[in-house]
Amino acid sequence: MTISLHRHFVDQVLKQPPAIRAAVFDAMLALPDALRTPAKHTGLGLRKLHASGIWEVRVGLGLRYLLQLSADQAIFRFLGTHDEVRKYLKNL
Repeated sequence: MTISLHRHFVDQVLKQPPAIRAAVFDAMLALPDALRTPAKHTGLGLRKLHASGIWEVRVGLGLRYLLQLSADQAIFRFLGTHDEVRKYLKNL
């Protein structure tokens, strides 16, 4: 699987404190295993949000990241709160 980071996602991650950046990185590392074995992804909160292949992953209680998944590629697109994710999805 090819992994790409959208520039906006990178900017949003870099604005976070080190502890949050580490949590985002840990959630990103857990993603391949969660995709292979769906029963293990309950802690990540992985769920499909949009027909275009946009999925959400929880990073702690108040933060989520969005990624676009296809058969051979994962593009990390957005990092934000639940409300910011809802606004982002309205613009798709």
